[in-house]
Amino acid sequence: MGSLIATVLICTVTWPVYENGFWDQRGLGTMGFWEYQADDKMEELDGIRGQPADTLVLFEHGNVWADWEDECLTYESTGELPAWEGLQDESERADWCVIPAVHWLDWGIYQPTKTTIIDFSDINGHAVAQTSRNYGGGEFNYTGLDDGSPIEITESRTFSVENLGVGSVPADVGCNFRTTVRGAGTHAQSISLTDSSGQLLWENEGDTCDSTTMYLTSGQTYTITFVTSSLGVDETATMITDFSAVAYQPLLLKEDGTALVRADSTHDAEALAAMSISNPTFHKNPQSLDAKLVYSLFIPCLGVGAMVFLLMRNMARGYEWEMNKCYGCDLCDDACPIRLFNAGDKLNIIYNTWNNEDDGVPLYSCLTCTACTNACPQLVDYDSYIDIRRNLIVGGPPATEIPHTVLQAVLAAEAEEDADEAFISVEDYPIDSSVGYYPGCVDYIDQEMVFSHVNEGTMDLGDTTTAAFTLFEEMGQEVTYLGRDFLKCCGHDQKWQGMSEVFEKLKAYNQKKLGQSGIDTLVTSCAECFRTFAMDYELGDMKVMHTTEFLLENGFDMQLQAKDELTVTFHDPCRLGRQMNIYDEPRSLVSSVEGVNLVEMEHHGEEGLCCGVSSMMACNENSRALRLQRFDEVMATGAEMMLTSCPKCVSHFECLKFEGDPKHDFEILDVVSFLARQVEAARSDYENA
Repeated sequence: MGSLIATVLICTVTWPVYENGFWDQRGLGTMGFWEYQADDKMEELDGIRGQPADTLVLFEHGNVWADWEDECLTYESTGELPAWEGLQDESERADWCVIPAVHWLDWGIYQPTKTTIIDFSDINGHAVAQTSRNYGGGEFNYTGLDDGSPIEITESRTFSVENLGVGSVPADVGCNFRTTVRGAGTHAQSISLTDSSGQLLWENEGDTCDSTTMYLTSGQTYTITFVTSSLGVDETATMITDFSAVAYQPLLLKEDGTALVRADSTHDAEALAAMSISNPTFHKNPQSLDAKLVYSLFIPCLGVGAMVFLLMRNMARGYEWEMNKCYGCDLCDDACPIRLFNAGDKLNIIYNTWNNEDDGVPLYSCLTCTACTNACPQLVDYDSYIDIRRNLIVGGPPATEIPHTVLQAVLAAEAEEDADEAFISVEDYPIDSSVGYYPGCVDYIDQEMVFSHVNEGTMDLGDTTTAAFTLFEEMGQEVTYLGRDFLKCCGHDQKWQGMSEVFEKLKAYNQKKLGQSGIDTLVTSCAECFRTFAMDYELGDMKVMHTTEFLLENGFDMQLQAKDELTVTFHDPCRLGRQMNIYDEPRSLVSSVEGVNLVEMEHHGEEGLCCGVSSMMACNENSRALRLQRFDEVMATGAEMMLTSCPKCVSHFECLKFEGDPKHDFEILDVVSFLARQVEAARSDYENA
């Protein structure tokens, strides 16, 4: 009893220290044991730039809408905010509202080394180049001379740093330089920053562009000077360069809690300073959970300490345990396809995300392709973390992340009970086999609505289902078609967008229908549907198979032969390969066709690149870069055709082919469609013989 009372007293007295993760005690080792380690860690922590922001949410959506309803502001009262820039359609704006930034202050750890939250995203509009307010810099191009003689250009900019209540503010200083002709000439750049008295504050080392982050005293003027010189370049080469110094000021929030847009404001410096926000997470250790666990071992009564440790671990959410397994080896960063087009220094996406640092992969750009988990020696399940975190977002993903908004709305409405009557009952549906085939949404829509043909090109996603039944018929297999007039969408996209409520409704309907159907084997050609039915549904003894598995298991041996010698390559869908470990089956089917030479791309199998789109998300300019790299790998193999095992991958790659680049002259086809084409050709030859 005495030990218990002592434990309670100690915990009560030390609670503030405990809650902040033992910041002043170096986090009990989580912030470095020795002085040099602590200094490095403090430099890391000072680089955290996360900040609360005004956030769009969908009206009357999310399981906490009742708590947020009164705080959500409409477009009419907040139309000037940057948060609305992604919604141009007035009818869409009516469905959304803004949760002010002030309400997100307690939702993360923001800039733990700063007493006042700094506006690193510049949503307030502090930096203005035209008036040299908090910004000095420029960009220019110049062309070489005919005789390659030396060129030297010097540019200087003087700018002022405002005093909005923070004595010294962080600033980014740096330059960039490149030429339009690789390896042309020799070049040198120097960049320096001086104060109003001419004292040098910083300059680059060597003769190439560099950058740094430093603190500048507020209320002073500074001069940034940039010098670039070139030698041995003629008029065929152009040099492209820029330089800048940006001083970051405090985040300013208005009375309604939203960010102030200074372009629309006439406040003086004193009024602006009054709008700054004290940092509620100042001196709060981002790794406080680990510090608390260490602390629990040293509570005077070792038995109670052990109990507290176990209790905290059991209370920890699943992904917290997963993320704590990371020891920062950076292999996930090397494997992540997002990092191919996400500029910045080398990062460890798992470690940084877990530490609430805003420099990992953004939540809705993650493709959940499992490449990071596949590379991770600790097997940290990052996909599950993304799934959990997306489920915490009120109202689901922002509309700007979903390019197929009409289709998204149709599938969401389908989940409701009111839509059940539009689907044929088990009693009225012609089920004449114990094997059922599910087409998936994209394939079904393309058959019924000619969805893809509104684009340019020849993509026919509906062909995958037709092709599957051509092969079933040729093999003598009795398979029942379970169309989308019988089953609803599998819910894959809704699940991975964080719309768990919609997914659970679709899952409940489909599970009940499949259980009543008498089907004992469910086959599909869609890799996403296959993964969802196999991993996220509870179908009891029902066997879920991908079409390529089903064909091989049932003795696919048709002695097919291509009319002409053909070189093909194969793209591994993420959901089929890394997530379901199916690599060999589609390759075996392709290799069984005589006259077909299968060659591999640089990234294949477990290291295969994603098509760049997941859950109807990320079909944007960034992921286009990923598809371009994949196309470059196809062309490097010399293949005339790229095969894959997922109609969605086909559609995502075809959207790049729609651009009409003549060098992308290879065909893209699903493996099932490819095999059916050979069967049809053999039938035609037989009939004409």
